[in-house]
Amino acid sequence: MKSNIIEQLAPVFYPRSIALVGISDTTLNVAYMFLQSLLDSGFPKIYPVNPRGGELMGLKVYPSIKAIPEAVDLALLTVPREAVPDIARECAENRTKAMVLYTGGFAESGPEGRALEAKIVDIARSGGTRVIGPNCVGPYNPSAKLIPQFILPKESGTVGVISHSGFLFYYLLMSVADTGVLLPSKGVSCGSDCDLTCVDFIEYLGQDPDTKVIIAYLEGIRDGERLLKSAREISRSKPIIVLKGGNSEAGVKASASHTGTLAVSTAVWRTLCSQSGIISVDTFEQMMDVLMALHHLPPTKGRRVGIITTPGGLAVTSTDACSQLGLEIPSLRADTRKRLSNIVESVGTSVNNPVDLGLVGALAPDYYVKNAIQIVARDPNVDMIIAAFTGPPGDNDDKDRKVADLLLDVIAEGGKPTVICGAIPQGWPRGEFRFLARSNVPVYPEPRRAAYA
Repeated sequence: MKSNIIEQLAPVFYPRSIALVGISDTTLNVAYMFLQSLLDSGFPKIYPVNPRGGELMGLKVYPSIKAIPEAVDLALLTVPREAVPDIARECAENRTKAMVLYTGGFAESGPEGRALEAKIVDIARSGGTRVIGPNCVGPYNPSAKLIPQFILPKESGTVGVISHSGFLFYYLLMSVADTGVLLPSKGVSCGSDCDLTCVDFIEYLGQDPDTKVIIAYLEGIRDGERLLKSAREISRSKPIIVLKGGNSEAGVKASASHTGTLAVSTAVWRTLCSQSGIISVDTFEQMMDVLMALHHLPPTKGRRVGIITTPGGLAVTSTDACSQLGLEIPSLRADTRKRLSNIVESVGTSVNNPVDLGLVGALAPDYYVKNAIQIVARDPNVDMIIAAFTGPPGDNDDKDRKVADLLLDVIAEGGKPTVICGAIPQGWPRGEFRFLARSNVPVYPEPRRAAYA
């Protein structure tokens, strides 16, 4: 892993100046939208570039990169493909540190586009300019006021985001913020990886002190051996969660036409993940579920799950989900079952694992679910807990907060990873789940997602 990657990519994530090449005053111009957002976020030094010159939003418009009176840290190119080589040459001659190729139509378009892409990289590298893209939207770092779109979070957090897709990059940033408890630290849409690659950015975020977890949407890997080595080292201290696109024959073709990268076969990818510590997920929903679990839960010491439910159907479906995912459902110790028998009703309940608290448990979770979690957490046969309960609708904030606080207290006291499965119909208010989700306990709407997390 490159020991100086933080220094190398400082101009990408902490640029002192940005050139927006190809800007115009039309509202649908991408560079114009970037300019509006960068000004709104307070980015200090922006150089609009258009051959016509003039002025835009109070800033002087320069006719070219070489007309800018200083070396620029980061240039964003939103120009037609044919214009890129000449502008790349200007960037190299002007010692621009890095440039983002928003423009597409390179490797993904065929041999001619691939050759042009290679030519541009050679031109840029001749002057020490690194290239991000093509076919991407580049970096994002709210702590450096590098916010290219109004919709993106303005405050920074702990989740680093990487994506080969520009749209899905924004989607992931917004999905992290939508959790209500997490925010992105920084991230990059890296497109076709023609020069700087997703592995460079994984290594950067792996050493970034602001980033605690890395999530990524990847389509192809140009250097699998390097990814294996880097991820193996990083994942010891920072989780890496990846959704890989191109898992089918049709998906491989779509990836090639999207970013021009060659998708890794599913078998090879699974082997790489198992050897490197990368957590591979199949959906964005799974990615967020895992992210919340990793953020909130203490490490587990084993695969044995204690299941506590109110309706019996949840007991069965939770058990199935855990078993199918390779988790174990251990027998509870005799003293555990005896203590449980003192709190559960005798009709339609069970003190085995899964523990079924019956209908009355759903009506009073502040007593039944609370005490069951406390008892099961003390059982040495149990490493982690799923508490799945439901009940009649209710929306009393004072009462719901008190119930949530009671459950939070016993979960913290037990010290074992615990997730809540709030199995309620959509639109059916069950307020304690709201307060639990805002704290440090993951809440999932159905058993399989809880078991997977």
